Amino acid sequence: MAFIQGYEFDAMSRRPLYGDVTQRLVDLCACAPGSVVADVGCGSGRATELLLERFPQLGSVVGIDPSAHELALAEERLRDNPRARFVTGRAQDVGAVVGPVDAVVLSNVMHQIPRAERPSVLRGCHDLLAPGGRLALNTLFYEGAVLPESRRFYAAWLHATRTWLRGHGGDLVLVREAPVALETLTPADHEALMTEAGFVSVTSEEDVYPWTLEDWQALCGYSVFVEGATGLTDVELGSRALTAALHTVFRDLGLRQVPRRWLFVHGTRQR
Repeated sequence: MAFIQGYEFDAMSRRPLYGDVTQRLVDLCACAPGSVVADVGCGSGRATELLLERFPQLGSVVGIDPSAHELALAEERLRDNPRARFVTGRAQDVGAVVGPVDAVVLSNVMHQIPRAERPSVLRGCHDLLAPGGRLALNTLFYEGAVLPESRRFYAAWLHATRTWLRGHGGDLVLVREAPVALETLTPADHEALMTEAGFVSVTSEEDVYPWTLEDWQALCGYSVFVEGATGLTDVELGSRALTAALHTVFRDLGLRQVPRRWLFVHGTRQR
């Protein structure tokens, strides 16, 4: 996975769609006054921002991310809020970079963690929480995210991307290790992982969100998505190919939006 300057997740994080999804996740936290929250995999700080807006009596939010580029954007985004601070670190090492907290948020992080490492990440988050503390996560890459009626769109987009690349002297990289995001789990699998990590009252919920052309186009500017979708290390070329193909498919199929499910899972550390 490549986090490349100029191709951060920030453009996608500023879309109204992403704000709606993240707000739903934040609302699951139910943070008490004075709470400290860890926003693990905070990226450019959208969840951190919404947490501070949704719970004005929060003590603080600590954003943790491995990308210096994303953290710089987050710090700029929240430069006037003294209750936000940011540290460099991976979800796998969260216990080493932040102390005990009252809530943990994993906003679209789990599908970026290798499947074999997800149990240890959840155990680390569990151990980080004070008794009664809450964890909430979401993901758009899981078994069941793609609605049957949308499969034609994805197939057409892949075909159009390959056609564009071949017309520009390139091609998709088909023989490669599967992207981490495609190491998908079912909602029940996510619940089981959280239960095994020690959480109680674990619940999963799914919602459908409509993606517009502009939403998909913003995602085409994110290096991790580009690399995962095309296999190309030339992110600029891959982004151009995905964007051009996206416009072609929306036009040819007469689309205005493409629905996709998002999964939300939450649980509590026993008191």
